[in-house]
Amino acid sequence: MIEFLPLLPFLPLTLASPLHPRLDDGLARTPQMGWNTYNQYNCFPNESIIHSNAEALIETGLADAGYRYVTVDCGWSVEDRLPNGTITWNETLFPQGFPALGQYLHERGLLFGAYGDSGILLCGSPPNNTGSLYHEEIDAQTFASWEIDSLKYDNCYSDAATNYPNVNYAPSTSPAPRFTLMSHHLQSQERPILFQVCEWGIDFPALWAPEIGHSWRIGNDITPHWRSIVRTLNQAVPQQEFVGKGQWADLDMLLVGTTAANSENEGGYVLSIPEEQTHFSLWSILKSPLTIGAELEGIRGGSLEILTNADVVGFNQDALGVPAGLRRRWSDEGSEVWSGELQGGRVVAAV
Repeated sequence: MIEFLPLLPFLPLTLASPLHPRLDDGLARTPQMGWNTYNQYNCFPNESIIHSNAEALIETGLADAGYRYVTVDCGWSVEDRLPNGTITWNETLFPQGFPALGQYLHERGLLFGAYGDSGILLCGSPPNNTGSLYHEEIDAQTFASWEIDSLKYDNCYSDAATNYPNVNYAPSTSPAPRFTLMSHHLQSQERPILFQVCEWGIDFPALWAPEIGHSWRIGNDITPHWRSIVRTLNQAVPQQEFVGKGQWADLDMLLVGTTAANSENEGGYVLSIPEEQTHFSLWSILKSPLTIGAELEGIRGGSLEILTNADVVGFNQDALGVPAGLRRRWSDEGSEVWSGELQGGRVVAAV
């Protein structure tokens, strides 16, 4: 249940924000909204997948509702760089190339989201896809030349001290310097590029990511199970006081409309409609970026209605930019209350 309430006094959620500098370049004044390949296609994207889902964003009205960033996640690159040192795309998967893909999206009023990694390889390797570690400047220049609008920057194969393992949830040093370096080079480009820090919450990025990026992942990947929703909400509780205009705690991609072969729900959907309603409502009022992960062609009507619910999307995009926080939890009864301020002297509450 989610509803408007008259404004009631409560402790603001911005106590920690003034204590740390924040990147202020005019981007992400409200949480970014879009679509990403990973949830439904894993590290196996291709050009036709991007085209069909981009068209579906428009045809379903999702683009008009605000979902405009179209992000190609892991699996798009190749192992070797070009002779001049630049990163490149897999020509089998993307025969027209990334610059043409960006043009295709821009011509349709959409935004081009790319994916990179702060390690030597992209997540999802092998087959090996080269990462940006030690090549941050040239990769930032390359991404800008492709006219990307956002970069999701991941954290695989990045810990040199332990010989670059695929993942390391207790790294020898903080990931912050690697992400800071890429941010610096992105900020040096002539086009604005939204920067999404994706180091899985291992070094409490709320303390440093707002200075260098526009959103930060608060935890490990969401998984196609209801329990993952509960886990993510627990991880969000201490993050919310760091959230504000231009910097958002990213609860990860939405499972709304996502299907899985082993799902027990009708039609193979990961979540039931009531679960999707709860999931989407909480992501919205916590001011998480709203990134659809489902295949959009043929998405069930109930899921589409959830994603385009103007009131709930409006809570997410509210100009005040204040996230909801956990107010009370009744563990034995299995219920809790979240609430946060909205513009116009209102409060949104979820029970």
